[in-house]
Amino acid sequence: MRGSGGHIPRAALYLAGVVGAVAFALNAVAVGVPLPWRDEAATHLANQRSIGQLWSMLGHVDAVHGAYYVLVRVWQHLFGGSPVSLRLLSVLAIAVGAALMSLLAAELFGKRAAWWAGMTYAVLPPLTWAATEARSYALSAALVTATMLFFWLSVRKGGWWWVGYAVLAAASVAVFVYSALALVGLAVVGIWLPSRTRIAAALASAAAALAVLPLLIVVPTQTGQVSWLADQTLGVTDIVGRAFWGPVDPATWIGVGLSLAGIGYACWSLRDRALRAPLVGVLAWLVVPSLVLVLLNTQTPAYHPRYVTFSVPALALLGSLPLSRLRSWRAVLAGVVLVAVCAPAFVESRGPDAKQTARPAAAILADLSRPGDGLYIVRYDRHALAWSFPESVAGLRNVGADTRNAWRSVSLKQPSRKVPGIAGRLGSVDRIWVWADGGLRLAQTEEAFARLGYRTTRTVQVSQGYPVTLALLERG
Repeated sequence: MRGSGGHIPRAALYLAGVVGAVAFALNAVAVGVPLPWRDEAATHLANQRSIGQLWSMLGHVDAVHGAYYVLVRVWQHLFGGSPVSLRLLSVLAIAVGAALMSLLAAELFGKRAAWWAGMTYAVLPPLTWAATEARSYALSAALVTATMLFFWLSVRKGGWWWVGYAVLAAASVAVFVYSALALVGLAVVGIWLPSRTRIAAALASAAAALAVLPLLIVVPTQTGQVSWLADQTLGVTDIVGRAFWGPVDPATWIGVGLSLAGIGYACWSLRDRALRAPLVGVLAWLVVPSLVLVLLNTQTPAYHPRYVTFSVPALALLGSLPLSRLRSWRAVLAGVVLVAVCAPAFVESRGPDAKQTARPAAAILADLSRPGDGLYIVRYDRHALAWSFPESVAGLRNVGADTRNAWRSVSLKQPSRKVPGIAGRLGSVDRIWVWADGGLRLAQTEEAFARLGYRTTRTVQVSQGYPVTLALLERG
């Protein structure tokens, strides 16, 4: 992809624009249909505080998401903080990532690979899923793709392009710290680069590492956040299937077959000296993060399939090389197979119950409660119920809400006041619904309300979605 004077050709930019527009239109389809889940609620909760409170909170929890939260603050100031609005930021990130992938493929493998790489990026299941998430996965994938593009442009052009690479590398790690693993393979690429270019790459990488050093120091102190990963059971299906091809089993294994074919073709193509460095970089981008995290996970909780979403673009880039060599009916057939493999996961990701949510419990609460009833959430509101399911709690009074600001500086989730401390709020409330995730501490909560004159008249255990126990307490 070389234009006159070393500039990016205008035709490549036009193609990238078309790819980005198509990717946005595709991934915006039904993006508001899936109901929000706890992870997305965390994004909403993080931004219900001042900048000072957010900064203080990040010193205790969620430092790994701090840069994303700041970006979301700006976005919601302009476009609102509804689930659909926050997800559209991710849709935009997927569109930008697809456009950048088109430019990257053109730079490494030629213009015929550009369309294939960009459109594959737009339809791969983990990325179409990331478009429905009010989390940083789509953004981290786009930033890593941008970093790779600037790296190879810097190799070719040098000069100030290395500054752009360093800035993007730092931004990638700031948004999602595991993204650093995608850049490790670039050190191996240096073997095939001139010594002057190698030195420039090393200096730029060192500058990026220095910029994010405070984050790299803080994040390990907050690993307790992912202690729940110790309870998961990982298999080959999760690591090589679900992480790159989504959760629909038959299509997943066909996708794994396509991945192996792409890797095999890449290894065979290493005979071409001109392709050797780019292919090594792409293979490392695809494999190294998963390999490192899976090995690390044997010692401490570290791996989840969605944590390597930033590696998925490498699969699109890897596949673009053999696909670009196809002609006529073979190219059409390849496109049909790709769409057929990705379509089931896309459809599944756009269903109302695509995510594990508290919807079943919220629906029962809406059905059984009366306007004016009280609502007490045991421990803390980790579902952000008023944001996630506004219709279900619209007529209820959250009698346990902690209206003080102290918690905003140390805790992500909004805690509930202890029952003895809310007695003054209950004067006109004769019925209170207690919401207990997993039924935890329900008995203690009922005992505390009993001392205030309430007794349990009904209990409903909800096992679908997140398990929740609802208890109706009535005065006297």
